Amino acid sequence: MSKSAVNERYRFLFQESPVAILEMDYSCVGELARQLQRQTVTNVRQYLTEHPNLVKKMFQGIRLKNANAEAMTLLGVKHKGKALTALVTIFTSSAADLLVEQVISLLEGKSAFSGEFRFRTGRKAYQDIAVKVAVPAGRKKRYESVLITLQDISTWKRLERQLRKRAQLDGLTKLLNHNTIMQRLNEELIRAKRYGLSLSCMMIDMDHFKVINDKFGHPRGDQVLKRVATMIKNCVRTVDLVGRYGGDEFLIIMPETKPINARYAAMRIQNLFSSKIFHYQRIISFHISLSIGITGYPSKRIKDFQDLIAMADRAMYQAKKSGRNRIAVN
Repeated sequence: MSKSAVNERYRFLFQESPVAILEMDYSCVGELARQLQRQTVTNVRQYLTEHPNLVKKMFQGIRLKNANAEAMTLLGVKHKGKALTALVTIFTSSAADLLVEQVISLLEGKSAFSGEFRFRTGRKAYQDIAVKVAVPAGRKKRYESVLITLQDISTWKRLERQLRKRAQLDGLTKLLNHNTIMQRLNEELIRAKRYGLSLSCMMIDMDHFKVINDKFGHPRGDQVLKRVATMIKNCVRTVDLVGRYGGDEFLIIMPETKPINARYAAMRIQNLFSSKIFHYQRIISFHISLSIGITGYPSKRIKDFQDLIAMADRAMYQAKKSGRNRIAVN
């Protein structure tokens, strides 16, 4: 195949590629490398991580050599000159951390780098983008020809977020499931210890729920559980975390809240249920009451999140033993 035929083939593949491709002149990266060498910087990663503005300023000096049609579409521009402006804006704002990692990777001698970032388009919608940067062999020292590919992965990331969310929720009540609420409790306790904050934990158990299942059947019992879960969640703050601990037990995590204030929240929940009438086939009406146990941090008895759970659970059983439909603070 002749040289002209090869060049024509290359141009066709470049322009018709379904992936956004940009050929960039990254000579400024080489200049940055020489600057760091003159300054006798030994730990490039640490230095650039501490001085991200140096990388942003350096990136202003890149030049666009070529961009295919898909790149223009993805960046939302019609002219190649504007493509460079759009790319610089993205990498120095929305993807600033990724830019620093990209430059560090190149300065460490790697010939390829990949990552993901999110940015807002002109339509005020967010796009998730996968980026790959490759330095062809023989161009590492000067970086005068670097290939960048950008691919819109918004659909995949949206699916990933949906799957992750589903994995964290209880299938019936749509509250946080047992594993997730335990993980969040651990995280909140660590945060409370680190910053000297209060934290309250509330265990809620439905009184006589077995009677509802036995009398009306499990399908009706599930409907009641779903309704109770919604009522509890709507009765607490948006910063509070509500999960289904198991069966007919619910757990509420109340960040930056002392047990005495958590008790007021528990009273609101009980008052809500005392005025709520549940119905079965429009014939039978019944009330539901809750036994609630509360504990909180700081406390000398609490070393980890499992201690919080154990103490809240004991308080809840104290409430049940004292006649149910009670609140106990441990």
